[in-house]
Amino acid sequence: MITKALLEGLVWSVMWIFYVYVLLRWFPWEMVHEYPEDVKQACTLPEPDEKQKKSSKFWGGLVSVIILITLAVFGIEHFRNADFSFFELFLFLFIIGQTWNVVDLIIMDFLIVCTLRPKWVVLPGTEGCAGYGDYFFHFKGFLIGCVYTAIMALIIAGIDWAVLRFLMG
Repeated sequence: MITKALLEGLVWSVMWIFYVYVLLRWFPWEMVHEYPEDVKQACTLPEPDEKQKKSSKFWGGLVSVIILITLAVFGIEHFRNADFSFFELFLFLFIIGQTWNVVDLIIMDFLIVCTLRPKWVVLPGTEGCAGYGDYFFHFKGFLIGCVYTAIMALIIAGIDWAVLRFLMG
């Protein structure tokens, strides 16, 4: 179970990385709140127009729903013909979500943002901001992500439990 959850967590991580990359490339104003305070203050992104706002909300919402449905499907597929407890289902989904949280911290935050800092992660007007190298800021985000991952896994496990027990059982 753990190996499968880790592998599906890596697949789920690739989906999230794609999502974050697209947001940063085409809808960066949607990600400003994720940056350290000095970066937020120095950012000179122009205010998006109505068409841009609608496009970013539509795209972001659509991809978020797809990503969450994928997580639910991972749980349903893994436990579809099995005898399992709610805790096992929750743990499976938590491992998948936590895999993304770790990938986000190590690959996205520590390696890409703090160390390599490619142009696509640097917001306009923020070149040289110290916040980009603030490893502790990202670690705090990771800890917050642990709580969100547990809540998300609990909610999706509840949905999956209901589907598996009442619709497919």
